[in-house]
Amino acid sequence: MNMLLDHAVMKTATTPPVDLSGLPEAFHRAFGPTEPFPDDFGPIEMPGVTPLPYRGNRPINVRSRGSCRILAVFVDLETGQPRRYGLDSQLEYHHLALTLANPAVMQVREQVGPLPFVDDDGKAAKHFIDLVIQNRDGRRIAVAVKPTERLASGRFIRELECLRESIVSGIADELRLVTEHCISRVEAFNAIMYQRFALCPDCDVDARLAEILDSVHGEISICDLTRLCRAGGRGFRCIVRGLYEGMLTKVSPGRINFFTMVRAIR
Repeated sequence: MNMLLDHAVMKTATTPPVDLSGLPEAFHRAFGPTEPFPDDFGPIEMPGVTPLPYRGNRPINVRSRGSCRILAVFVDLETGQPRRYGLDSQLEYHHLALTLANPAVMQVREQVGPLPFVDDDGKAAKHFIDLVIQNRDGRRIAVAVKPTERLASGRFIRELECLRESIVSGIADELRLVTEHCISRVEAFNAIMYQRFALCPDCDVDARLAEILDSVHGEISICDLTRLCRAGGRGFRCIVRGLYEGMLTKVSPGRINFFTMVRAIR
């Protein structure tokens, strides 16, 4: 006999957890209890932090059975606050994380539209753009994200060509198609981890990491650097953020983990 559903657990949480990244719980589920790193700071506290609402023009049905739908909490580049981004696929999720981690990008809007255009048959149609990227040099790029298997018929390509002819300069200066072949899954994994850690700024541990790097010369593993920080898991987070924010450079290839070798940028 099936057990009764616990509807209290299934309800949407109205108050986010103190740790917006959710990484400690995920780590314990994956690896179980582990010996903690030395910790002089204790758990991070972020009282009263509530993500900004989703800003797209198209509703995201997270209960869709036909495709992956995601409401991800990442940092809003314009305000520096956590914000909910609505995405229609894992590919969009990966591309968004990489885009937000690009220092040349100033702001990102998702699910923009509907944009009117005239299709091949001369009929009026509408299209939602997956992402509109505002670069710091002023250039705006509209991005359509689609897996290559969805392009075989050619219908979507023809639709984009028609949209390109009618898209106004007030929306974007360029229309770009992105597929899974445009994205490194390793780089996407690293960018997603950075975006989640960026939700939890930590000035105290950042200062401790900067002091330690003054006395560390050459390459060092993230594991050893985390021990030197004596900040527990908060040290690892700050190291990952340092790799994207100009404090450290990654020496060894692959996914960022405790065995990754890094070097201070001086």
